[in-house]
Amino acid sequence: MKLSARVLPAAALLATLLIGGATAAQAATPSRSDQVQDRVNQVLVEFPGGVQTGPGEVTWNGGETILNIVLEGSLSNFAVGNCATGSMCAYTSTGGAGSKISFTSCTAANSVAPLGSAVRSVANARSSGTAFGYNGSSPVLVVPAGSQVNTSASITRVGC
Repeated sequence: MKLSARVLPAAALLATLLIGGATAAQAATPSRSDQVQDRVNQVLVEFPGGVQTGPGEVTWNGGETILNIVLEGSLSNFAVGNCATGSMCAYTSTGGAGSKISFTSCTAANSVAPLGSAVRSVANARSSGTAFGYNGSSPVLVVPAGSQVNTSASITRVGC
């Protein structure tokens, strides 16, 4: 009996410390939505002229360029490489997954730098014409209309 009289208060103290520690650790870890918003804030500072148009979304030039931020390892509504009709899209993961930036203009610079990560797939959702992934001024990826291509090439911009 004397042993259990000493063990129970010690176990209660240990449980309190463990639960308290877990709560403090959880509070110190930012939520996934906080991490996405932090990335949005960073993009808005680094790439002037953008406007946050939704959770994890930044738009430039009245919608000619749209960046959708998804944390790596997260599923997104772009997981099947969905790129809006008439757009060219670059993704941070293969198969049109991960964060996405989309462009509707062939004449703009169309830098993929706001993605903050290497491009691993490009979709061309235009009804005709070829889209290209460029490294500087050199085309390194060809994407026919209505298709999506995975890549390991270093891409700095997308155009047509």
